[in-house]
This record gives sequence, C-alpha cells and structure tokens, in this order.
Amino acid sequence: MIDLSQVLTFSEAADKWGFANGNTLRKAVERNKFLPDEVRKSGDVWLTTYEAMGRVFGEPRMTDITLSYNEISELFIQSVYQQKESQKKIQTLLQSLHTALQENKTISIIESLEHPERIIVIIKTSADLASFERYIRSLSINID
Repeated sequence: MIDLSQVLTFSEAADKWGFANGNTLRKAVERNKFLPDEVRKSGDVWLTTYEAMGRVFGEPRMTDITLSYNEISELFIQSVYQQKESQKKIQTLLQSLHTALQENKTISIIESLEHPERIIVIIKTSADLASFERYIRSLSINID
C-alpha cells in the first residue's frame, strides 16, 4: 500500500526543505537530478516523495522548534478530563509558540518522534499560528 504522507507537491517539499518555492525542484527535474520514478506531474501539479527529496537535497531544513503531534494530542486527551494542569500546559505551549514567532523562529509539528520525516505543519507566520489555534479550539477543549 502506498503511504500518501510520503508524497509531496513541489510546493510542500520546497517549504519543508526551505526553498522559496517549487522552482528549485523544477530546475532539478530539468537537470535530471531526480530518477524517472521519483517525480510525476499530475495535471498542473508536480509530485515527488520524501525519499527522493532526501536523496537529491539531503535532510529537510532544521526548524527552530519541533513539536510532536502525538505529545500535543496527549495533552488534549488529558484536558478532556478537566485536568487543570493539562489545560495550563496547552496555554503555555500556545504562548511559547507566539513568542517563538515574534522572535522569527520556525515551528514544525511532526507526527511523532519515531517518524520525524512526517511533518504535519510548519508554522512560520501569525496566520499559520492562528490557523493552528483555530484547530485546537475546534477540539472543544477549554484552554482559556
């Protein structure tokens, strides 16, 4: 079975590897840096795999802060049972993310420590963080 979490659009790959846009990847295709089965155009969208990106460009860029979605989820589960300490931790986490952005840091949320290559979201702007906070609030957890 194909793991679609390992398939990336060029835009997604460019973001994870720290390129301005997918043009760097398109140039790599033109220069035959990718093997024939490592890239594919689907309509107007170019696709590649995490493995191919690693082979051609090395590991993705390091971010300033990396959080595990599994760890964040555990806080949410605990807070459902009204554990005030968990709710405080969630609020502290959100405050630290705001502070990090004010310091121009980049935040990655990965699936788990066992699978750091599975990047769920990269937060670089206030709009990114606002979207992440909306998601958290949509879980119907009182974090205020």
